[in-house]
Amino acid sequence: MILHIEHAIEPATLDVISDSLANETFVDGQETAGKAAKQVKQNRQLRLKGDKPAPLKMLLTHLKANPVFKSATFAKDFVNIMVNQYQANMEYGLHIDDALMGQTRTDISFTLGLSPIDSFQGGELVIEDTTGERSWKLGRGDLLIYPSHYLHKVNPVRQGQRLAMVGWIQSHVRSPEQRELLFDLKCSMSEEFEQRGKTSQYDRLSKSYNNLLRYWAD
Repeated sequence: MILHIEHAIEPATLDVISDSLANETFVDGQETAGKAAKQVKQNRQLRLKGDKPAPLKMLLTHLKANPVFKSATFAKDFVNIMVNQYQANMEYGLHIDDALMGQTRTDISFTLGLSPIDSFQGGELVIEDTTGERSWKLGRGDLLIYPSHYLHKVNPVRQGQRLAMVGWIQSHVRSPEQRELLFDLKCSMSEEFEQRGKTSQYDRLSKSYNNLLRYWAD
């Protein structure tokens, strides 16, 4: 499942984080690139390491609290978190994310836009599947969640600056197909409850959701 969540972080929080990021030091993205990635990775980055930097910890805290994010990921562990910075002529060519980061499996990748959508040109996140390529240009606060097994890239930024938080998750539910079924059931449960309350239909949906999660969760 590829899921685009608009306005995943509220504007007031993003204002505080943007001010804080202005005081942080970004390093060459080549420092964390593997042998193949070094040939296609051209960006700068800020990593979450120890107790600093504070803006990333704040972003992560607010992201974890987003109900749609929680329902879609079943996050067990956040493997790695960073903010990537792309300036004019920077890009990240086609690549696949590592299956293991620090001996932890990566099931889900995510990108959270931190720059206003009209402040940069280019910089689309492109995901390649069996049907071809699909692209998203993420504005400030927009989130894209996708299984880590896809080849993907960031198109060259032609003008301006693109900031985005990226991270990887190990999920309690390993299979992307199972996560999608559970997400659909959860959405149907919520809609039924909001419209009609605790009906027999809601109870059946809840039974199916919780028992499937019981079977599939590790």
